Amino acid sequence: MHLHFLRFCGRHGEDDVSTCSEVTSLSDSSVERLGIVGSLPFLTRVRDSKNAGEKHSVRVPTTDDLTQVLEDVRLGYILSRFKGLDTVYEWSSVLSLGEQQRLAFARLLLSKPKLALLDESTSALDEANEAHLYEKMKAAGITYISIGHRRTLYAYHHRVLDISSADADNRQRNWNIGSIDHDNLHEFLKL
Repeated sequence: MHLHFLRFCGRHGEDDVSTCSEVTSLSDSSVERLGIVGSLPFLTRVRDSKNAGEKHSVRVPTTDDLTQVLEDVRLGYILSRFKGLDTVYEWSSVLSLGEQQRLAFARLLLSKPKLALLDESTSALDEANEAHLYEKMKAAGITYISIGHRRTLYAYHHRVLDISSADADNRQRNWNIGSIDHDNLHEFLKL
């Protein structure tokens, strides 16, 4: 896969994960393992969801692996808050949206997909946590595509795909791919 660090963006309401379904056609190689993280993560117990739907054998995470990944995403405190790893809660009721998003990143880091599609996946996080999670993904060697409206996302990508409204009467393309100028990014982000 030769697609690295591409950010999809468009006007609010025009972009979503369905836009990403065409991404695999950009490469002649198939995507073996794909991770998806949205703004509202799907939450279950990690121990219950291992190997679900996987074609490939996946190493079952140990308690140490789970504890470490929670520390890695800055959620280590939830072990004492919820009395361990094997408790059952309605997670969307007891975790903030930011905690839910960090938990989704923990799952992503555990599964180590080759490609991750991130749809507004850091929208409830502060900039420090967002930067930390992108660094963790980069360190894990995960290729990622982000869909989002936050200007801070430019810092973690090399290319940008801008999509505008399509005009049915106009045959011109409504998208453009460009490079991100990291040397002048600080000035751009101030706009």
